[in-house]
Amino acid sequence: MIAPLDPAIVAWVSANVIPYEAELRQRLRRLCGSDAEVDDLVQDVYFRILKMESVQHVLEPKAFLMQVAKNILVDRFRREAIVHIEAVASLEALDVADPGPSPERVAMARAELKWVLGLVANLPERCRRVFSARKIDGLSQQETAQRLAISENVVEKEMMRGLKLVAEMVARVGVEGGAAAGQAELARRAPRKHNV
Repeated sequence: MIAPLDPAIVAWVSANVIPYEAELRQRLRRLCGSDAEVDDLVQDVYFRILKMESVQHVLEPKAFLMQVAKNILVDRFRREAIVHIEAVASLEALDVADPGPSPERVAMARAELKWVLGLVANLPERCRRVFSARKIDGLSQQETAQRLAISENVVEKEMMRGLKLVAEMVARVGVEGGAAAGQAELARRAPRKHNV
């Protein structure tokens, strides 16, 4: 007996997979010997997706669909005694470029964010609190003034001061200069007296 299908996954397939079926069929025609084989593969793809416990991890449905089809073809090639080299070489027809950032770009962005947060952490206290409320928490100038119990004029002046200190550090050291040099320079330039 076949387990009942999850209605949420059926709805997800309807919205996110079916729109790409024509393109999948077109790509599979280059790899398969007949339309009947294409039909079988498409049916296997749907079956494999519909029996999944969850699809929440899928960020790019089109790429996911093509990868499922590619995996099914690879499984079939493994089972066959003779595999045509052209068929294996043609598997790249199912590849879809990943639109997301590369792992290197993600790592670099995280390092840059950590460095910038280090700069912000080394701003004078009131300047840091204002800068964090405005740029990190996304508060308006009025909301920042209310939260910190200061005037909007002070919020504006502290923001300008914070932006100037951060901009000077970035111009002087550059992002590649690293957090240590940036933090040391900012700490040296920041006044020691803190009025809250």
